[in-house]
Amino acid sequence: MNRQVEIKAEQIARMVVAGMKHTKIAEQMNLSYSGLKRILECQDYKDIETKVRQTVVTNMDAQLAQRAQMRNELEDAVPDALKVLLDQVRTKRDLRAALEVLDRDPSRTLSKQNKVELNPQQTQMPQSILDNTIKEAEKTRDMLIRVPQQKVAQA
Repeated sequence: MNRQVEIKAEQIARMVVAGMKHTKIAEQMNLSYSGLKRILECQDYKDIETKVRQTVVTNMDAQLAQRAQMRNELEDAVPDALKVLLDQVRTKRDLRAALEVLDRDPSRTLSKQNKVELNPQQTQMPQSILDNTIKEAEKTRDMLIRVPQQKVAQA
């Protein structure tokens, strides 16, 4: 495989790995569909596609590991941050810091927003409102249908 074909094969492999359809790839690469199929069936191309897939997976793994590391660091920092807030409350009687501590209360007993449990019966709309909404929507639809017909008749 010469260098130009190898470069095209790598571009095609990147598009395939990205999930593009073969017809779209052929169009973008200025290839016939049968020419693309010949490249896709070539063993050298398959090796290149495998290499591209491994690179993509390796990059994704690295990003996931970085996110996990950042999450662990944040979790480790939470107790220290809470200690700072508590010290702020105790020493300076800081109202904002006190509110921050209350908002982070694990039991949520004194936080500004308590957990709200919805009752399925409370979330349903009365049938009369739904019926009225349907009637109004039908009226609107009928009016919209009549407007283009009137314009055609006037023309």
